[in-house]
This record gives sequence, structure tokens and C-alpha cells, in this order.
Amino acid sequence: MTELAILEKIDWDFVKAETNTATNHMHPYPAKFIPQIPKQFIEQFSDIGDTIYDPFLGSGTTAVEANILGRNAIGNDVNELAVLISKAKTTPVNPVQFKKLDTLLNRVYKKIDEYYTGKIKDFKKPDIPNIDLWFKDFVIAELFFLKNEIENIDNQDLKNFCLVALSGIIVNVSNQDSDTRYVRVQKNISHFDTFEKFSKQLSKLRGKMQECYQDLTKGDSQFKVADTREENIFPDNSADLVVTSPPYPNAYDYHLYHKYRLFWLEMNPYSLRKSEIGAHADYSKKNGPDEFDFMRDMGKCFFNIRKILKPGSYFVLVIGNSILKGRSIKNDEILKEVARNTPFNFVTEFTRNLNLRKKSFNPMIGNIKTEKIVVFENIK
Repeated sequence: MTELAILEKIDWDFVKAETNTATNHMHPYPAKFIPQIPKQFIEQFSDIGDTIYDPFLGSGTTAVEANILGRNAIGNDVNELAVLISKAKTTPVNPVQFKKLDTLLNRVYKKIDEYYTGKIKDFKKPDIPNIDLWFKDFVIAELFFLKNEIENIDNQDLKNFCLVALSGIIVNVSNQDSDTRYVRVQKNISHFDTFEKFSKQLSKLRGKMQECYQDLTKGDSQFKVADTREENIFPDNSADLVVTSPPYPNAYDYHLYHKYRLFWLEMNPYSLRKSEIGAHADYSKKNGPDEFDFMRDMGKCFFNIRKILKPGSYFVLVIGNSILKGRSIKNDEILKEVARNTPFNFVTEFTRNLNLRKKSFNPMIGNIKTEKIVVFENIK
């Protein structure tokens, strides 16, 4: 049976599949695709030792699955946080390093206690816009002491691991309603809650890393903060397969919902805002971009991806429809149209029904119930 014949028999809904495998649930990241999708294509379209490319890296799901399957991974994203998360999810941290974390937590607890008892009178509050609107004073203090101690970790892999754990709780301890609702609400947060949430998050991630440490050592990963519309991100002919989920126009604002995570990690949400393809903040404007602008952006991406992907290799994209100014836009058809002006040849397409409880979109702008998995071949 050919690879395509095997893929034709798969139920792409994966209704009962466990999606929080390996390190895939390490950090919240809206609209990420489930690991079973890249896993199937990596198994059928590549061999052990091959390199898998994700040009819209997101939270690194493709890279994690590639490494576990003995492939190497490369990827890029305009979101600095996405690259950090992907590094932490794919970098095997030796369990011996985790012994340092108990000491770190003890030091942070002591400093927070000294702050509450008045022994530490003040601290340098981070220069974050409107920080007092989005965080209670004592939450700011606890986040500051945690971040400060993490920055002193000498092992970069362990530092990245801890920064991702910290980032994972920031929205939860803020006044932001949720990862997908950028509105202020009152939350019942007490002294030491931020510290406790970080400690629990760290313990959970530590356990996950110890479980899959050996699996992650099967492949190497390399990631860059870069826009796929730019040329020469990776060398020509360096990838054996591309599996990715590009942005959906008008469905999401990554810069907005990650805004205070980015600020706390000393990253720049404003530069991300300018770089995002398909951002709702742009596409919702009366005279904002439309599907043809999205087509032009993706055309630039396809041009660069086809140089990085080896001839004869496959290019797999997962994408759903969008709502633009009240019109339903079939993004898979847009991608097929883009491909007509490139060496990418359309091969096949699969449809999957979404578990709407797990896919996070604003229903008014992205009521997406199905996705298309579009397969091209690089015939240059």
C-alpha cells in the first residue's frame, strides 16, 4: 500500500485521541493543531534522520513529533514566544539539572516572605505599559522575584524551561480573563498564589520532561525568529518534508493574547503586531486587507518554502475557513491558487471535523468547524 493510500484510510477527526502527549501540553497556545496530524505525515513521507520544516512554528507540535520519531526539525516564527516554547518543548533537559530547581524555589519563597513581612521594602517594578491595570501589586512582586531568580540560572536550556513555566501562568494570575479573551476581570488571587501556581506548573513540566527525555534525544531541532516571507531563513534543499498550519486571516491576534507574557519575558509585542499575517486587528478594519492580501503574503511564503524543501518532497498545510467582512473565505482554495504560480503541485486534500472545545477562536470572527489538510508536492 502506498503512503497516500494509507493516509486516505485515516479518520482525521481523531475524536478519541490523546492530544496532550509528550511535551505538547507544556504551554497554552491557542489554535494549535493536534500532534496526530504531523505524526501521520512524518511517518509516511519521511525517514529516520530526515529534516522536517515548520515555517509557521507556533508551539512546536510538528518539531516535537519529528524529534520523537527520530527526525530533525527546523522552524521559524515571527513570535519570539513561539520560538522559546518550541525550544523548551524539544530540548531534552537532563533530569540531573532539575535538582537546582528546589533551591531556586526556596530562594524565591524566602524573598516573597521577606517582601510581605517588610524586610524587603521595595523592588524595581518592570517597565510594562499599564502593568497596574492588569496585575495586582503583590502579583507583580511575586512574578518579579520569580523572573529575577530564573534569569540567574546558568544553564540556558534549564532557564528556557523555567521561563516557559513562568509564561504559562502569567495570564492565569493576571486580570486578563483568559488566553482567548483580552478583557479585564476580577480574580480571587491571594498572597503566594502566584508562587504556588508556578511551583505546580514547574513540577508538572518537570514530570513530563522526565517521562519523554529519552524520546526527545532522538532528533535535533533548530529554530529562528523569522518571517517566512523573508528569504534565506534556512539553506536551500535542507528539508525533506514540510508540515505546518499557517495563520488564518481574521481569526486570531497572537500579539494581543500573548501581550503580557511577551512583556514579562522582555519580548516585543509591538514588533509581532507589525509582522503577523492575517491578524484580526488588520483584517477587521473597514478598509483593511482582504483575501487577496492574504494570497500575496502566502505567495511570498510559498516561494521561500519551495527553496528550502527538497525537490520531490511533500508540503502539508492544515487550514480552515475565515470570515472576512461577513463573507466565508475558503482558505484551502486560496492556497491551491497560490500554488499554481509555484512548482508546488496539488496532490490531495483531507477534511477533518474539529473538536470545538479544544480549538480557540472568537466565534464572531472565526467560527471554524472543519479544517482542510492540503498536500502539495515540490516538483521543481
